[in-house]
Amino acid sequence: MSQPITPRRTTRGAAPAPDSPASPPKSRPKSSHRRQLLAAAAEPNESKSLDALLDALPGRRAQATDLLRLLAPAPALPLLLHGGAATGKTRALLLALRHLRPSPRLVYAALRSLPSPRALFASILSQLNALSSSSSSRQRVPDKPSDFIAALRDALAGAVAQGELVYLVFDNLEVARGWDKGGQLLSLLLRLHDLLRLPQVVLVYVSSATPDAYYTMTGSVEPNHVYFPDYTVDEARDILMRGQSNPKLYSSFLGVVLKPLFRVTRRLDELAALLEPLFRRYCEPLGDLQAVPDEAMRRRLFEHLQPHLAVALNETFSVPMRASVEKCKDDSSGGKASVRRQFGGRDGLSSELEFHMSVSAKYLLLSAFLASRNPATLDAALFDSTGGSDTRNRKRKSSQASIDRKDTMAEEILMKGPGTFPLERLLAIFQCITSVSEDVLDEVECPDSMMAGSGTNALMSDVLLQLSTLCNSNFLSKSRSCPLEGSARYRSNIDEDLALKVARSVGFPLSKYMYRR
Repeated sequence: MSQPITPRRTTRGAAPAPDSPASPPKSRPKSSHRRQLLAAAAEPNESKSLDALLDALPGRRAQATDLLRLLAPAPALPLLLHGGAATGKTRALLLALRHLRPSPRLVYAALRSLPSPRALFASILSQLNALSSSSSSRQRVPDKPSDFIAALRDALAGAVAQGELVYLVFDNLEVARGWDKGGQLLSLLLRLHDLLRLPQVVLVYVSSATPDAYYTMTGSVEPNHVYFPDYTVDEARDILMRGQSNPKLYSSFLGVVLKPLFRVTRRLDELAALLEPLFRRYCEPLGDLQAVPDEAMRRRLFEHLQPHLAVALNETFSVPMRASVEKCKDDSSGGKASVRRQFGGRDGLSSELEFHMSVSAKYLLLSAFLASRNPATLDAALFDSTGGSDTRNRKRKSSQASIDRKDTMAEEILMKGPGTFPLERLLAIFQCITSVSEDVLDEVECPDSMMAGSGTNALMSDVLLQLSTLCNSNFLSKSRSCPLEGSARYRSNIDEDLALKVARSVGFPLSKYMYRR
């Protein structure tokens, strides 16, 4: 009796016979396995590339991750990078683009280096014509925004013909507000995504101002925001330590000077410019710059650097007025050819103060003293377009009634003591008195806007830091918010003698701006 034949089980590794009509060889598992191998081989390189990107951006891991996430999809929405000056916005953007694509098709426009909207249009169109393979290009630079949009659309049509993404980067976007018809230009740049409607074009804006400054209520697509905060002390130390020939020597130097300077400014560009001469002073007692200092040598180096560090703390901030004046004098008796005068660097006068204070903090303290001492109704007369210094031509005889009113007002001021003032008045007085130089006191122009230049923008942020320092040092008192005005008020706590000492240390004519009966 024949037994039934049981079919043999085939294992996964067993191959079917060549003549067997069994299931044909499947190609899908083989291709999927190949894709897995390729992905596994590519993952280490990608992780290494990502680690290299994050290592090149210390303290910006979260921002770099957001940039990769927002720039990777196509089409990508517009992107706005905002934060303070020297916080790594542009560097992080360029490195992220290079990580996504080895050779990105980039059109970069730095508005700080361009004088006008027409120069901006010319820069963008010339870069797009260089990217485009077609030879057709407009010779005439458009003057009107409508003509620029038409020319931009034509240039982009040739640039995106290959199907690759084109990145339009507008750096220092806040500079456009100071241009002629800057508001219209900003509205145009922020609406490029809606006007062009090209999915191959990615718009990126880099600005030191907050996104609220660009809110237009036009119904256009709002860009995604990536915020870059200021660096911490450890992050700044990590950045400054890179590329040093003697890391141990420079680490001991930073351990002495970084924290005191970091209380004054957190901008890495200012810190790097200030640390370079201080490091040369620090290394003067050393014969070998590659030596590793011990504890005794560190103490000796610190004692050598200490007087120079105090001077650097006093001159960290520079008020943008007449910071240095070059005068050429042909004096037959003296024989001096040229004299360079540093505003705020007078050794004989600044020695009267028993404490060190930056130049901007001194002017801010004087502004607070004048705001507390003078009535607010006299600001227009004291701080007018001529600086309040040339009143002889328009001076007229006062009546007896006006003299009596002034006497009564002066007595009330003395009885009430120093008055309070809002922050807006303090900044307005500060802007006017910093425009006065001791060399030219009769012809001084007070700027119409406190936000007119890029240097003034950086100064205003420094002034707010100095204001909190003066309040913590009890030079100023900060009261609670006024229920009517909704803002905090300040009061000066210094007397007239100290104010005069501070004014003499910077050469400011304080007596011309004090109200006296």
